[in-house]
Amino acid sequence: MPDIRTTGRQPSRRNVLFGGLGVGAFALLAAAGCSNEGRGGVGAVSAAQNSSVLPKYIPYTGVPMDIKGADGVPDTMLKYPASPKKATSGQPGDGEDVGVFVMTNTPAPPKLEKNAYWQELNERLGFGLSVALTPSGDYSDRFQTTVAGDQLPDIFAMFSGDIPGLPSLLEERAVDLTEYLAGDAVAKYPFLANIPTESWQSCVYNGKVFAVPVPRGPAQSMVMYARQDYFESEGIDPQVTSFEEFYDLCKELSGGNTWALGRVPLGFIRQMYEIPNGWSEAGGTLTSANLHERQQDALEAARRLVADGFVHPDGVTAAQPQRKTWLVNGTIRFLDDTFSAWPDFSNYPLGEGFQLAVVPPPLAEGGGTAGIHMGPQVQNITSISAKSADRVEALLDVINYLAAPFGTEEHMFKTYGVEGVHYELDGTDPVPTEKGRTEVQLGLKYVVEGPWVNFQAGDPSVAQAEHDAQAAVVPSAVKNPASGLFSDTASRKGGQIGEKLGAVETDILAGRQKVGAWQPAAEAWAKGGGDKIRAELEKALADRKKTEG
Repeated sequence: MPDIRTTGRQPSRRNVLFGGLGVGAFALLAAAGCSNEGRGGVGAVSAAQNSSVLPKYIPYTGVPMDIKGADGVPDTMLKYPASPKKATSGQPGDGEDVGVFVMTNTPAPPKLEKNAYWQELNERLGFGLSVALTPSGDYSDRFQTTVAGDQLPDIFAMFSGDIPGLPSLLEERAVDLTEYLAGDAVAKYPFLANIPTESWQSCVYNGKVFAVPVPRGPAQSMVMYARQDYFESEGIDPQVTSFEEFYDLCKELSGGNTWALGRVPLGFIRQMYEIPNGWSEAGGTLTSANLHERQQDALEAARRLVADGFVHPDGVTAAQPQRKTWLVNGTIRFLDDTFSAWPDFSNYPLGEGFQLAVVPPPLAEGGGTAGIHMGPQVQNITSISAKSADRVEALLDVINYLAAPFGTEEHMFKTYGVEGVHYELDGTDPVPTEKGRTEVQLGLKYVVEGPWVNFQAGDPSVAQAEHDAQAAVVPSAVKNPASGLFSDTASRKGGQIGEKLGAVETDILAGRQKVGAWQPAAEAWAKGGGDKIRAELEKALADRKKTEG
């Protein structure tokens, strides 16, 4: 089997990818269905109710990509451009200080007075940037407390799926950005115009643009990572063609202090059984994946993996960094995570020859390959406070500056800081220092970001492998037809009814309830709010189709 991390040619589908897709073990279902949609997904995000308000897509061409993406696959850079050039002139904004409220998934950085990166950032901006960081797990509660106290700063980020009644909140608390960004108007902010149209659908509520997106595209799709180097060294062919072959492989890989799986790959198994990505649609009618006829088959298959000891016993409660450590040290052989997590493995103590690969799931009974579930297009969205309406153009200028595309001098600094302090060059690639790993974590990538680009500093083979894997699975990925549609019921009750259904799922996987418990629980989910969510999404879908022609 060829080494896909080091060969530049386009490998075959079989050689590039093996392993599986997974949403996670014992995970609660998404509020509106079995979905990869995440916190900004189905039932939480507005449809673009009038396509004419969407900003025009004007791709930035100032930095040529090493591999241009196609069919939904992101661009890829094998090396960071040498001597990145500035893409802006002058300093953004109006010279007045700016406050930002944003989430973080990393430890808090040093405060301004002890943070050389933050100080240099303010110098470049020409004003003081005040950043209020909150861990993402606490963000929803903190956001609502901030809103209730009327303490939103100039710019604030949101996980839209966590906010009940979001359209009304935005009407009251955020600036309507339509006249500044709709259609050709966005050309004034070229880095925002560089964000694909599909991502902007998550920012339109009541026919108005109220936010800017943090696009991710297929980078948020879940895939099963496999230790390619292990399989090659053992002479094992991990390319399975059915669930039973996958089961047999997991059995072969498990024993002693080794397990095949870091957690139950229920998403992977559901894809094997061709269960939809959240919702399916036919003639404008939506059906929740919760009610799909093969759900019990998928749950029974997943339950067997748990009962027969193929899943790490601590996999349910362990954090994902711990599971990654297990994959790196050989405790497990497969682990599900997003495409965006691939570069993160470089932060772990990798042994010589460490290699990863992914594979699309086979159909459960054999005879072909199932499609992966496409992840949400948007990580989160960011708005401008209504209290700062008199500065809207200056604040959009700041947001545009922070959205500088990959390969520009502005992006290099925002992402990596100052050479010799926060990173060292490996050829032309910026490799973070310890100081860089702590000081640069201001959460700016959750304020706004340009389109996702596959890149791994110091190791082009990782970016190449990620591109090859995406090229094999993204064009055929299964999208959620309700993605980007808003349901008020889902924003208010979706979490509650989803938790009840998720608890039954957990009990089934753990053997505390029979698989037959799923169907009545799914029907209760529908009666308890799921049917109302469906009706609201169907109306939003019909409105979208009318306005889009």
